[in-house]
Amino acid sequence: MISISNKTKWLVLALISILLSWAAYSIFYNTDIESEQERFQNDFSQLEKRQNQFKKSIRKVVKSNTIAHLWTLQDLQKSDFSIHILRNDSLVYWNSNEINIDSDFSKVSNHFVGKFSNGYYLVDQFQVHDLQVFITSKIKNEFFYENNALKNNLSSAFSTTNEVSIQWEKNGNNNPVISDNGKTLFYFTVHQEKSIGTTKQLLIFCLYAFGFLSLFIALTKIIIGYAHRHKWLILAYPVFLIFLRYLSIHFGWIKLFSEFELYDPILYANNSLIPNLGSLVLTLIIISILVWWVLYFLHVLRENTRKGAFVLAFSYLSLLVFSAFISYIFESLIINSSISMKIDEVFSLNLYSVIALIVISALFLAYYLLVRQISIKLVRSSIPLNRLAILWFISGVVFVFIEIIYIQKNIFNALWPVLLNALFFYLATKNTRINALKYHIAIVIVIGFYGAVILFENNESNEHQKRELFANQLITDQDPNMELEYATTVDKLIQDPNFYHLVDEKDLFTAPNLSNQIENCCFGEFWERYELSFFFFQQDGTPLMDYISNQSKTKEEIDHLIDIHSAASSIAEELYFVKDYYDQLSYIGRREIIRSDSSKLDFYILFKSKKIPEQIGFPRLLMNEKSYALQDLEDYSIARYSNDKLVMRFGSYNFPTSMTYFQKQFSKKAGFITIEGMSHLIYQQDDGQAVVISKPEKRFIEQLSTFSYLVLFFGIFALITLLIFNWKTIFPLKTLQLSLKVQVVLIGMVVGSFIIFAYVAIQNVTRQYGVYTNDNLKEKIYSVEIEIDQKIGDKEKLVPSIHGDYLNYILKKFANVFVTDINFYALDGELFATSQPKLYDKGVSTMQMNNRAFYAMNFNQRSEFIHLEEIGELSFLSAYLPYTNHEGKLLGYINLQHFSKQNAFENQMNDFIVAVINIAVLLLVITVVVAIFVSGWITAPLRLIQQSFRKMELGKENKPIDYKGDDEIGALVKDYNNKLIELELKAMQLAKSERETAWREMAKQVAHEIKNPLTPMKLSVQHFQRSFDVNDPNAKEKMQRIANSLIEQIDALTKIANEFSNFAKMPKANEESLNLIPILYNIVDLYSSNKVLIDLVVDKDKDWTIFADKNLIIRVFNNLVKNAIQATPEKSLTNITISCVAEEEHFLISVHDEGLGIPEDIQKKMFSPNFTTKTTGSGLGLAMVKQIINNHNGEIWFESEKGSGTTFYIRLPKVND
Repeated sequence: MISISNKTKWLVLALISILLSWAAYSIFYNTDIESEQERFQNDFSQLEKRQNQFKKSIRKVVKSNTIAHLWTLQDLQKSDFSIHILRNDSLVYWNSNEINIDSDFSKVSNHFVGKFSNGYYLVDQFQVHDLQVFITSKIKNEFFYENNALKNNLSSAFSTTNEVSIQWEKNGNNNPVISDNGKTLFYFTVHQEKSIGTTKQLLIFCLYAFGFLSLFIALTKIIIGYAHRHKWLILAYPVFLIFLRYLSIHFGWIKLFSEFELYDPILYANNSLIPNLGSLVLTLIIISILVWWVLYFLHVLRENTRKGAFVLAFSYLSLLVFSAFISYIFESLIINSSISMKIDEVFSLNLYSVIALIVISALFLAYYLLVRQISIKLVRSSIPLNRLAILWFISGVVFVFIEIIYIQKNIFNALWPVLLNALFFYLATKNTRINALKYHIAIVIVIGFYGAVILFENNESNEHQKRELFANQLITDQDPNMELEYATTVDKLIQDPNFYHLVDEKDLFTAPNLSNQIENCCFGEFWERYELSFFFFQQDGTPLMDYISNQSKTKEEIDHLIDIHSAASSIAEELYFVKDYYDQLSYIGRREIIRSDSSKLDFYILFKSKKIPEQIGFPRLLMNEKSYALQDLEDYSIARYSNDKLVMRFGSYNFPTSMTYFQKQFSKKAGFITIEGMSHLIYQQDDGQAVVISKPEKRFIEQLSTFSYLVLFFGIFALITLLIFNWKTIFPLKTLQLSLKVQVVLIGMVVGSFIIFAYVAIQNVTRQYGVYTNDNLKEKIYSVEIEIDQKIGDKEKLVPSIHGDYLNYILKKFANVFVTDINFYALDGELFATSQPKLYDKGVSTMQMNNRAFYAMNFNQRSEFIHLEEIGELSFLSAYLPYTNHEGKLLGYINLQHFSKQNAFENQMNDFIVAVINIAVLLLVITVVVAIFVSGWITAPLRLIQQSFRKMELGKENKPIDYKGDDEIGALVKDYNNKLIELELKAMQLAKSERETAWREMAKQVAHEIKNPLTPMKLSVQHFQRSFDVNDPNAKEKMQRIANSLIEQIDALTKIANEFSNFAKMPKANEESLNLIPILYNIVDLYSSNKVLIDLVVDKDKDWTIFADKNLIIRVFNNLVKNAIQATPEKSLTNITISCVAEEEHFLISVHDEGLGIPEDIQKKMFSPNFTTKTTGSGLGLAMVKQIINNHNGEIWFESEKGSGTTFYIRLPKVND
């Protein structure tokens, strides 16, 4: 029976796991604000201390070195502290371009915390001769934009994971940060929220889930013991578990993880019973317990009874319902979730994808275990096979009909359980070992194929729905919310004095700077979804300032756009919607403003939607994550048509210039069409506007990769699960079969070779792509140099106020041509002009040239320099080139920032790695299948030899092995066949000799046994002859007495003859499925008495079924118990113990007595046919017992100790599942 210690073990595991989960939750989530505040203050103090020490050391370095020599010191360049040195208000040295430092900071304290354009920094400054030295350390990022690359988090110097905000003024909740000199530097607030990662969340949840599972395992083990005595618990317990789970969901008992992403309905939400992924995992645990419960009671179920057959039939029908539930959950994890389930796109997967796959795998494994047990039991039940076939066919037809007609699922949802059930029925009826690896592979392939089909169809359906949503959003840029917001924003703008101040002081700004100032002043976060352009024109149409550096448009051109291509908004005054997407504009706003000098200006705002990502540079840096832009559009090629003409295209696909190309092949207004391997969504409106969103169709190899991944994942999951629960049986390390060794070697060789190939290939491709990218960058930067040289090559000197706007303008034009961002730095490393001014105006990047690049250009006189740079968490290639005018004079440095191409490189590398992995997985699956057949082919002759050895019996005709191969195995077979002939000859000779010996021994034994009764018979007859007198009145009585004596002796002779006859020829066994327990109880009842005490130790709840002849088994135990009774002295109480133990494939029964024991000198003769320790008997009892047990494929032996008793052991095989 199940031991208490086993239950206790699971209870202890549950307690430990749940306590660890709560402890981890408390550590990661429950914030002690005071301790976090203290930690932040301590971390800052340590940072301040380190920076102070560094300041002392750098002061000495600056004093003793020239600026030129400082540039050569690599320790300074790699320092964790930023160093900026100014001379006469000009920056002459810097080891980081993380922040902008100017002379205004010299007026501030020598030790302070400053807010810069991208964050908060601890600043120390000091004077060395004519040099102003600044040492800075980052405290917290504070970017204008926040996205995947730009994150407003604390620097690595701080260990707190809580959100921290910084303030300059004291309020009721914040705390001061005191410097080492006692001065308050700033105030900070530690918020309750922690920025805890997905890994920690899953760690906490997994600990809790394991504790949850362990608790129910312990509870189930306890209930099982009671369920055998109280049958109503068999149904009540599952109902209780289901009801308990329902209550926990309905009343929200588990609220501990409500803030976890795992419990976020955005991630996954199905219905009120499965509201999130975490709830699904806990429900899966309950399902696992229920499956275990069902499997246990199916195992002990008596299938031969009518009740057992009914339960099995009902269980089989329930399997189909369970399969529908599996399909439902599988599809919901794809359709009703934001979890990436594109298995062939490896890098799109995350931890939640793995959890979803584990859930699916666990459900399929549960189905496998159930259908396996039910199929085997059904085949052994009283239901005829033809009726089972009818049950399978009718239930399958009804299930398929319901799935397709009523539930409207595809054919694969209906077929996979029907086909899988048929496979198990077939294997069960053939009495085949279902555990064989080849059948497991076949099962996994069936499930993997179904999974691949479902994944492909539902992912495609999801993707189509997403494209339809995108098309609906892209077909028009008209947005009532925008128009309402515009009306409010512009009204505030016109009344804002700051706006008029900017316009009046226009001479202080360039056109881009003025636009940036207006945007910062008056246009908030809502407007980040638009690219804004501002234009001011005087009444005569002349521009207020030079717009050549911005988007160059005249007043007439803008008015023409309004009159011809736009429609007035019905919500906002003087706002016009560009109805035909002309010039890729969405709206145009126009207002008349009156300046302080009473002059009038026409003020225009041009709105360009950011829905479609720009292809130049990396515009995602200039967008918040909350921006309205559709980031997923980067995966598509997009075209917009207006009145059948192409007005915009995005992506790599070469769209036709006219919509009629698609209209000829697709007559509907909207829908999907595939042309030359491209899937197009065509979406048209009656007003002549149309959008086409396209992407390549999934290739066959990609679909096959999904199948391969699923087969591999399902197989590994099943293997790991089975190994955890039964590793000794599944993978016996000491007795590995040769076929398995061959499989492991073949698979290992393929995997090892492919890992080496993949590593070398990826390294080689990375290197080649790096070379290609560098060459491409060089080609572009030299082309840019030529273009710039044509524009400003005749200039002797570049002056910002004269040439800045013009250079900005031409760099913008060149950026459009070369599809990359371009910067131009002055000789001192200061930014002179750029094609992306907002990158610097918003503080995303600083105005200084990268320090490594400046050192390479200015001091090492490099003709070109290419290296990796970083902005936030984004890495990109950046190329530099010195620019000289026509006279060879150095005017500055050209810089190309490879944002978009870096993204393209990462995508291409990902695609290549995914392709390599896909091929590897596909080859691995093929290798596994091939390895199974190859190992089978290699070991087939060995199995043939094994079978021949197993069947070989001395004294019988043994067939030689028929093997045609002329190889090492052929030679082995040939030698085997030759030895077989010799062995048969020797066996015949040995048998003849043994028969002669046996007959001699038997003759002696028979003679001895016959002589025993003959002697008294002879003496009786002789005595009768001497004493018989016919006239004696007692003669008749004497004759009767002598006759009775002779009859008694003759009966003894008959008994002896019968015993020898029975031993010589055992009766034919009538074998059947037999429960051992009733037989043993009958034996106990038969022999128990006042002088004989028999104790039967057996677990009645287990199944003790064997395949044997009932009468012969009774004879065996009768003989053993009789011997045990006779081995005990007559005056003593006889104590006999019969014990039954269930092994993996056998039952071990022992019969122990407390008699005198068997002396060692006669133990070897105990099973000999003519041996006995008693004064009477033939000595054939134990010999017959051994023969009966051997005929039942069992074993018998004994252990005896003189004076302590004897134990006979019998091992009989279980009924084979």
